[in-house]
Amino acid sequence: MAAVTLTAATTALSGMTVPALADDPSAEVISTPAEDGGASTSSWGFPGEGADWQPVTYAGGRITSRSTPGEARDNRGNILHAWRGADNDSIWISLNNGPAYSLPNAQTWTPPRVIWTDDGIRGNFRIFHTGTEGHVYQHRIQLSASYQLPSTLPDWTRIPNDTRTTSTEPVAAAALPDNSFMLAWNSQSNDDIWTMYYNGKTATYGAPSVVPGAQSKDAPGLAAQVDTDNNDPAPWNQVVLAFTGTDNYVYMSRQRYGTGNWTNPFRVYATGTPGYTRNGPSVALSRNGYGVITLTEDRDNTIGSYIISRDGGWSGYYEENSFALSPGRTPLAVIAGTDLYYVINGSGGGESGVLWKKVYDFAAMPTPSPPQW
Repeated sequence: MAAVTLTAATTALSGMTVPALADDPSAEVISTPAEDGGASTSSWGFPGEGADWQPVTYAGGRITSRSTPGEARDNRGNILHAWRGADNDSIWISLNNGPAYSLPNAQTWTPPRVIWTDDGIRGNFRIFHTGTEGHVYQHRIQLSASYQLPSTLPDWTRIPNDTRTTSTEPVAAAALPDNSFMLAWNSQSNDDIWTMYYNGKTATYGAPSVVPGAQSKDAPGLAAQVDTDNNDPAPWNQVVLAFTGTDNYVYMSRQRYGTGNWTNPFRVYATGTPGYTRNGPSVALSRNGYGVITLTEDRDNTIGSYIISRDGGWSGYYEENSFALSPGRTPLAVIAGTDLYYVINGSGGGESGVLWKKVYDFAAMPTPSPPQW
């Protein structure tokens, strides 16, 4: 997607004066920590958030799909989109909004997930999907020396260790250093959430393991941010798992990178807001210690995001300001550097279909507290 101009906010989200979610839209309250540890109110839109939804495009026009697409950028700014067909179960990809190509033999009923892992050369775009029988698959795509798609797209490989989920639930993926990654998925037989680590140095998978206390009927969200070159001002150095609990509220668990241990899941909630969804959330992390957990609200299919911080806290809930709708489809939260984008399959700003807009720039936020474990 192309960049758009948005003035960075200069006020910290925690403790700022924000419009109250109330009958009187002009009312204001101060956002302060609530007894449950969450923020006490919500706001219509991030500071400076516009309503300029735009279609996600490829060389043939607008992308059309029956699900929310996936996307990832490499370290040169190349962007790969992947989506499920609008009238078939194939997975289509497009590099830098160019021509669309179908991945060989890939069939899915779910949204594909895309990450980019750094191997020290050109890296690898990795597209994961749930097969129609529930197994999890990967297509690994390395761009050519001129940073174009290869002339022949690779076939799928099945993720080992009998990795499978419900055929209608996607898998979550997070890129990690050294060409590594982590996957997360719902059990095919109960409400457990499983994760598995892939070591890019040795090209081996670890044993799958259940996240203690994490129970969900929906696909989890997963993101990681690890500073490998000391260029990030406030690195997370952790993996964050977000999921919808069986009570339809949103929960988060964190893992300090390299330890393999998850924190006990805790509820992320802003008092006075609905705070629940029947779809799995999306999670994205910025390099300067902030991120979001984004969801479709169950009450009206509008979009909301909790601001999360590297110390495990959160500082408010922000509802999309143009009343965009994403019925039954989890919005995709994408962070490029410090810029936050939404990608939806719904309607907003007078447009409909697969849409995107820039939402916020975390660059002006103050340095957050160190991680707490």
